[in-house]
Amino acid sequence: MISIICACIAAEGAKAEKSRAAKDALSERQARERARESQLQLAMIAANSELTVGVAMALKNGRCNGEVEAGLAAVEQANKEYVKFLEQVALGHMNEGGN
Repeated sequence: MISIICACIAAEGAKAEKSRAAKDALSERQARERARESQLQLAMIAANSELTVGVAMALKNGRCNGEVEAGLAAVEQANKEYVKFLEQVALGHMNEGGN
């Protein structure tokens, strides 16, 4: 009888540990996603700043220059990277829901 009780307790403990490990893994993944999103947002802010300076210089000098083109390219690249990140997150959530 005692061995059955011990086995039940051990099974419940193993189930609780598995659940805790899954929650820890989810929390860790979410923290990595937040960190990556923060990095991408900073890159987008920097790209927008680069474009703003380029536009300001073009207005000041009365002509377009390479700074505007570089700023546009930086904004485009930052946006592509952000969209790629969002797609990866969405795919991860879809795969997670299927399990």
